[in-house]
Amino acid sequence: GFDIALSKGLDLLGAMTSVLVKIGEQYSDNLNNNIMSLLSNPKRLPRIIKGLIKSKLAGRPMLPKDVWSVKGILGGGTDTAIYRERTKKLWGRYPLDVYGCTENIIIAMQTWDYEGMTFNPYLSLLEFMSPADYYMWQANPNYRPKLLTLDEVEPDQNYILVITSFHGVPFVRYIIGDMIKITKLRNENLDIDIPQMVFEKRADGLLDIAGFARLTEKTVGQAIDNAGITYEDWRVEKEAKETPVLHIYLTPKNGTNGMDERELARVIHAQLRELDTDYANVETLLGLKPLEVTLLPRNGASAKIHSEKQVAISL
Repeated sequence: GFDIALSKGLDLLGAMTSVLVKIGEQYSDNLNNNIMSLLSNPKRLPRIIKGLIKSKLAGRPMLPKDVWSVKGILGGGTDTAIYRERTKKLWGRYPLDVYGCTENIIIAMQTWDYEGMTFNPYLSLLEFMSPADYYMWQANPNYRPKLLTLDEVEPDQNYILVITSFHGVPFVRYIIGDMIKITKLRNENLDIDIPQMVFEKRADGLLDIAGFARLTEKTVGQAIDNAGITYEDWRVEKEAKETPVLHIYLTPKNGTNGMDERELARVIHAQLRELDTDYANVETLLGLKPLEVTLLPRNGASAKIHSEKQVAISL
């Protein structure tokens, strides 16, 4: 793909934004470390020379945006906001956010004003459940929650998305497990009379890491136990920094066997790799080690931590 793009050009990109950033960094390395071999192919010459000139004028190594003038980028995954600026730095454009899933393909997408995402109402019937109803239904399967249609949602409200397939795929009132937020009832800038949305978080307790891994509380707890760490309690959050971070707050019971926070993170990370192949791919394919550990004293300090992020708690 890299060779074809150098010879024939590159107009559009589409991938999870975590992958777009990783590919962009790999392309930058290839461009800067293999200039002589790249110049050996006459079809590549115009783009490589253009990239060299642009990067020299900017006083930095070549980036993909120096070689290609990409017309559009589609970015998926729950961490698009984290990678937005890095995508633009590498590729020269912000990604247009796409929200979808295997069961429904594209549910919503940003339009060309880069504001909230507009629903695609043609692939399935979209219904919306309040978070309160969702958690009551989780606790009592006999409870019948109220479902709203697209014309009944309200702005600044969170909803659990429910889909029913239109085109023969057997998903009837299927809950993906995502919580979305309705930002507006229409896009005034572009006169689009469809509610606008953003992805909020998982509603089912799963922790999504870079679109590759979805960890449960059980898996994280098993990794801590396998690492031989005894604890009074712990909690785990997904935090947005330069890259997505899986942050464990841990109150040890009988010490940490001489390990500091960095060593604890290394040991638990290794156990998670063993337990979950998707988590292992976060490092294998993206080069990320997303785990951080913070130790808390045994004085109730852990109870004072408050966060509105997605949280799983073990006591």
